[in-house]
Amino acid sequence: MQRPGRKCLGGFLAIALGYIALTGIAEHLTKHSNLGEKEENAKWIGSSRNWLDKQLCRWVGMCGTFHLNSNGWTWEGGDDDIPPIVPDWSHFWHSDEEDPDSWSREEKELREIPQYVIDHAPYVHLFSDEHFWPGDIAEHLAHLSPRKNYTKIDDWNHGHGLNLTNLNELNDYEGGIHGRFVYLQSNENVEEQPEWLGGAGHIPQLPDLLGMENDDADAVWPSSDDVVDQVSGLSMQEATNHPTDPEGEADTAEFQFWPTEPTPSKNGRCSGNSGFTCKGSGFGPCCSIYGWCGRGEEFCGQACDILGGRCSDPFEPFPRPRSDLKRRQLSEASQPVKKYQSRPNQAGRSSAPAHLIVVQKEDGIVDAFWFFFYSFNLGQKVFNIRFGNHVGDWEHTMIRFKDGVPTAVFVSEHNFGSAYKFHALEKYTVNPDGSGTMIGTWSNHTAAKIAKRPVVYAAVGTHAMYPTPGLHPYILPYGILHDQTDRGPLWDPTLNLHSYTWNMEDKKVRASTRNPKLATNWFDFAGHWGDKYYPLSDPRQYRFAGQYHYVNGPTGPRWKNLARSGVCLNQKCRVRDWVGDSRIKRLPIEEDEEEGGLPGGNFTNDT
Repeated sequence: MQRPGRKCLGGFLAIALGYIALTGIAEHLTKHSNLGEKEENAKWIGSSRNWLDKQLCRWVGMCGTFHLNSNGWTWEGGDDDIPPIVPDWSHFWHSDEEDPDSWSREEKELREIPQYVIDHAPYVHLFSDEHFWPGDIAEHLAHLSPRKNYTKIDDWNHGHGLNLTNLNELNDYEGGIHGRFVYLQSNENVEEQPEWLGGAGHIPQLPDLLGMENDDADAVWPSSDDVVDQVSGLSMQEATNHPTDPEGEADTAEFQFWPTEPTPSKNGRCSGNSGFTCKGSGFGPCCSIYGWCGRGEEFCGQACDILGGRCSDPFEPFPRPRSDLKRRQLSEASQPVKKYQSRPNQAGRSSAPAHLIVVQKEDGIVDAFWFFFYSFNLGQKVFNIRFGNHVGDWEHTMIRFKDGVPTAVFVSEHNFGSAYKFHALEKYTVNPDGSGTMIGTWSNHTAAKIAKRPVVYAAVGTHAMYPTPGLHPYILPYGILHDQTDRGPLWDPTLNLHSYTWNMEDKKVRASTRNPKLATNWFDFAGHWGDKYYPLSDPRQYRFAGQYHYVNGPTGPRWKNLARSGVCLNQKCRVRDWVGDSRIKRLPIEEDEEEGGLPGGNFTNDT
């Protein structure tokens, strides 16, 4: 047996060698830096107040080792005793510059959003344990002040502050180099996670169960006794769309499509025609109607498929909301269930808008860029040390159309991304039972025929986008650095949409005819939507192997290569025709299939 001491020594040596390798890579990547970057790096190191820290940084690449104790992360950039004055930002989105009545026919055509773009809009699954939810850029600006590098800009706009109609004027600030050196810095210490930074008020609405609405923020979540009258007429079979005979016993002959002895899932899929059950699966015991195994309320609660795993009892205990989402709903026990099946459902709506920018290109190509904004990006941990935090976060999904037909999807991941054929991604269609839940093409035959909207996933903290739930390693080997996605709250960007068109000839963005009075000048801002990476003198900052704890805030949508000819951001990535290691593809469509399939299967009972 190997001695514990040798194991510890081996582990230390492995980490040391790994660090040396990473430092070498960082040195290789930066050795061709221009003179300005090298001078800035020297100033950054020189800002440290500790002589030993400077030497470790210069010679070993370990910068800010004395800052690893977060108890010492104070902030000298603001008046902590004085609450910041936050301007009223509710009017920021309104623009008085546009008069839709004066637009010519040609101008209106330039602003039209094709209906097929909306019909194929993506759904976004946010992570169930996310702490930094979608944000509103108008609210974001109300908490920021402009800087030229680290120097506050006090003599700009006569002290009126930032808004969405004057933001682009910062491009002309003297010494800002057309916005390149302009940063929007938080007026508050982001380490204290002020409320606006987390965006908890913008969590997408969850599906209503049995018609309950979340209109009253102080409403008490109902107990099972409050709703038993509503569901007393529903048997378990009816609740899960099982046909029954007069005695109430399930007619199992109708479900012969389901394997007689389904095996525990090996790849996370469940139910439908997959042949897998979540019972005994390492992914979790509960099968969601989306066709994946998992655990917790999002899988075992109201969106659970009883055919593929263990579901919560629909009556006792009554499914409760996730405490971190703080969902409040009303009970309307006196109303019949059928009333809610035809009610318009706002499930998936976030109070933070999504931003659609449509670009018409040659040869019948139209690119629809769906941009999603978050006020903070929480970086990943490597060996329990976090890297890559930044204020402001822009992510996007681009769907390419050829003559009105979707052909490919690009999803952004950090400074790169991946692309897929449109048919490769899972699609959702709304469950016809009125619950606001979805049916996915990977677990339901009928959905494969009618679902049009692809599903993408935003990773926890970083919000990088992926086509599947699960773990997504990148850059470092052995999964040391990875993103994680799951089927958390579903965001439907069409329910709160700000849409624009961008013309490749005049390089101008226009508010679309769907929302003609939206402000647009913010789009041309060439600076950064967050802080400049903190100096080494800031106790919140450190750098190991070339990786910073806090990095620069991002630039905006205007600078995401909207005029690209290829699907990918960098023009070099491969457009795959499959997603995931198992090359999952949607179910084949059977010609004799009935219309109107159900979650977990492809049969209906019309009798």
